[in-house]
Amino acid sequence: MERLIVLIPAVFLLVGCVGKSFGDHTTLWNSWVGSTKDDRVRELGIPTRCHQFKNGGEMCEWPYRTGIDGADIVNLSFNSKGIVCQWGYRGFYGDRRSEATCQ
Repeated sequence: MERLIVLIPAVFLLVGCVGKSFGDHTTLWNSWVGSTKDDRVRELGIPTRCHQFKNGGEMCEWPYRTGIDGADIVNLSFNSKGIVCQWGYRGFYGDRRSEATCQ
């Protein structure tokens, strides 16, 4: 019974930290919308892969550490002028996308 009493607060603490942490990441990623691909490469390094769309846009992805799991990926969609117009995330927190979208 003593183990259960100690374990329950620890689980709530872990869940609380994970939720807050993801919010911090989305704030950062939202700040990237409107920046250039050059800005992102300077900050994140060379993307692991990119795909050019027929309309001139592009999507690139980078490995990203949220501090929880090493398999996280963040992808950025760029318009034909090389401006970030949307972010996406795949990893520990599931699949997420920004509210901003590419036109």
